[in-house]
Amino acid sequence: MDTSQFSSSQAIDIMVVIDTDYVKHYIQQNRLTPSTNMDKPVPVDHIAKYMIVPAANALLGQATGDLNLKARNGDRVSFRGSSIYQNSDDAVIIYGFKKYAGVEVFNGNPMVYDVVDRKQAAIPDHTKTNGLPAIPANVNFYSYDATIGSTGEGNYSLFFALYTLDPNNSDKQILYSYCVWDPTITVE
Repeated sequence: MDTSQFSSSQAIDIMVVIDTDYVKHYIQQNRLTPSTNMDKPVPVDHIAKYMIVPAANALLGQATGDLNLKARNGDRVSFRGSSIYQNSDDAVIIYGFKKYAGVEVFNGNPMVYDVVDRKQAAIPDHTKTNGLPAIPANVNFYSYDATIGSTGEGNYSLFFALYTLDPNNSDKQILYSYCVWDPTITVE
C-alpha cells in the first residue's frame, strides 16, 4: 500500500522564471538606475515574472507573478530561480524573501540555500543532432528553501540579483542590478 498520501509533509518546488530582457527594458524605460547595493534593490513590476508549481499544488495563478497554492503546515518549499535563458546568458539568483503585509505563511525561520549535487544528471549529448541519448554529467541544483508555517495570504518582497554577460568576456556574467518585486503567495 502506498502511504505517501498520508505523510505529514511534502516538498513543493516553485520555479521562478524571470524575463530578464523585460526587466532591463523596464529599468531603462522608467529611467531607473541599476543597483549594485543588495540592500537597495530596484523595484520592478509583475510583468514577465512567473511562478510555476506542480499541478497538484496549483490552485490559482500558475505561471503568473502571484501564486495561490495548496500546502500544509510543515511542507518544505523550494524556490528555484532562473532567467528565461536558463541562466546561460542573463542569470537570476534569488537572495531574499520578506513579508511586508498579510499573513506570514512561512515559519519565520530565515530562508536558506540548499544544493543537490547530481553526480550523473542527464544532459543533452551536444554531439548528436537531437541530443539523445542523454549523457551523464555532474550538475548542482540550487534552491532557496523555507517551511510553510501557516495558511493565509501574504504579500512578499522577492529579491533577486540579475547578471548579464560581460561585454568584454562572453564567458563571464557580471551583476547588472539587484531587483525586487512584490508577489502575493496564498496558502490554502
